[in-house]
Amino acid sequence: MSLRIFIQNKQVITFTKSERTVTGSANLDIKMEIPFKADNIKNCWQEWDGSWGSQYDIYIYNKSDAAFLDWNLVMTIPTEGRIDSSWNADYVHTIGKISITGIDSFFTTVIHPHNSIKLGFVLYSNNLMNGSDFILTGRFIRNPLREPSFIVALVFLAVSLIVFIVSLFFYHTIKAQAAIDNEKIDSLLKLCARFIDTRDEYTKMHSSHVGFYSKEIAKEMGFDEEFQKNIYYMGMMHDVGKVLIPKEILCKPGKLSDEEWAEMKKHTSYGAEILSDFAAVKGIREAVLFHHERYDGKGYPRGLHDKEIPIQARIIAVADSYDAMHTNRSYRNHLDDTVILSELEKNKGIQFDPDVAEAMLRLLRKKGFV
Repeated sequence: MSLRIFIQNKQVITFTKSERTVTGSANLDIKMEIPFKADNIKNCWQEWDGSWGSQYDIYIYNKSDAAFLDWNLVMTIPTEGRIDSSWNADYVHTIGKISITGIDSFFTTVIHPHNSIKLGFVLYSNNLMNGSDFILTGRFIRNPLREPSFIVALVFLAVSLIVFIVSLFFYHTIKAQAAIDNEKIDSLLKLCARFIDTRDEYTKMHSSHVGFYSKEIAKEMGFDEEFQKNIYYMGMMHDVGKVLIPKEILCKPGKLSDEEWAEMKKHTSYGAEILSDFAAVKGIREAVLFHHERYDGKGYPRGLHDKEIPIQARIIAVADSYDAMHTNRSYRNHLDDTVILSELEKNKGIQFDPDVAEAMLRLLRKKGFV
């Protein structure tokens, strides 16, 4: 007898006849036999008319690591053959053929890895069957846990998950530490700003005000939160160099002499020197050094103009000038709001970056500042 198998990859395997056992597949074996009865006589008999009846048992062995399912076994039988009874499967008999499929209730729909099923029938025919042609079709479903590629993928996934969890832990740890560090920086710079402002009773809270106005201008101009946070700190520290200016110059009620004014202007350079090693706020040194530069190039200390001046310094220049005009100073009282608006408008493109000055004017027109 011979057997052909159609499996999932469409490969056809032809089996060679070996008495009543069909072998030759690495995955499947089929065996058909006439079983012995209790008296050690084969379960076959001859009828009165000379025909033969016999029990035929069929075994399907699955030798693979994959489940074999949706199988169908078609086998040839004598054309005059008659099926009297059958078991463990569903049988469809046509002339010269019988088609067999598994049944759920008999647990024969799936042939599990390294397992077998038994089925059979009683056939009456003119002669006993000495052989038959079989065609077995079905498909293998492999257990992914047995596939090396799946195991590798599973290990990779597990390692990736561990890396992700560890990274997430470190991310939250670093984020929490960054929040603590930011709080420390914020407290330190606010303390420095208060110290700077205590040197002149007329400029109390000036540093904090400039930081606040600078942040509001940056927000109005569309800069992101990181930029707003940094320029707030820059604004608070813009006058840090004044701690090195003699108090008699810093607090002089009248007009400064040329020598005194030359000394006063050094506060930007002093501030930049003080902050030269302060890396917590990127760009703070340049913002402090250049916040008295003018858009038209007539400022100090270097006479930069237009976009040569860092944007942070251009923003602080407007915030600084606004607060100076809005508060009392040793040499004059605060200016009226209409005068302040006029000065900002008049100096767009001259003292101030026109975009920055316009942003400040929009803020004042929308809500004003106290």
